[in-house]
Amino acid sequence: MPVVTCRHCGKEFSVPQARIRAGRGKYCSRRCSDAARTVPREIACAWCGKSVRPTHAGQMYCSRSCGAHAQAARARKGEKRTCAQCGRAFSPASNKERFCSARCRRDNDLQQAATRGYGLFEDPWASGDVQPDRYGKDLYRMPDMGLGF
Repeated sequence: MPVVTCRHCGKEFSVPQARIRAGRGKYCSRRCSDAARTVPREIACAWCGKSVRPTHAGQMYCSRSCGAHAQAARARKGEKRTCAQCGRAFSPASNKERFCSARCRRDNDLQQAATRGYGLFEDPWASGDVQPDRYGKDLYRMPDMGLGF
């Protein structure tokens, strides 16, 4: 068996070759393995370069203000997208934005509802999109006063 040095404490120990090929055998004990996982790692802030210990996965900035500065810089840089509803160019505030305004987002939702065959607050059972059950006892259809049917 080959002799390997523990990555946490530096102690030498022997490990079967199969464990090394499987990517295991890095630590001499479970205690060292657990301790190595809890060692705080540090990253550099993507905006200011300051060293920071991340508190959650995917953290890129040391503070909210650095994140806001980076977001403003992206907007100033002139990243443009076209609105999925009206086709106008706009600067997105985040990577997920597809519409230039709340009005375009709402209009898109209404248009999607119209293409399904019924309006946003119309009864899908009345239009025939949802078939009644075979015995005439539709237990799942309950009136909804909030939606008006």
